[in-house]
Amino acid sequence: MNELISLQPQPINGTPTETVSARELHAFLEVGRDFSTWIKDRISKYEFVENTDYITLPKTGELENKGFLTVSKNLENGGRSIEYYITLDMAKELAMVEHYENFVVLSVQFDPTPIFI
Repeated sequence: MNELISLQPQPINGTPTETVSARELHAFLEVGRDFSTWIKDRISKYEFVENTDYITLPKTGELENKGFLTVSKNLENGGRSIEYYITLDMAKELAMVEHYENFVVLSVQFDPTPIFI
């Protein structure tokens, strides 16, 4: 099993909120599709709302932490990518729809209340 995903406080709708990196979740769940296609599809299909369920920040190449903003020093191919920080509820829902076999372990990390499957 992969390492557990770190919680990261991010401002969502002006309120400090515990989030996780959607990229880390994608890797943790071992999703077979590329990240960008996967996250955009899931946001659309399950009607997640920006600034309610997730926020986006620019991200490219090598990361340099600038507070809440993650910036790059290395622009590979001059491209820019987006970092998605998602709420714990969104992360749990994505884990469920991916039929993640260790969903209970992931859920306990995010919320120590019992979960019945």
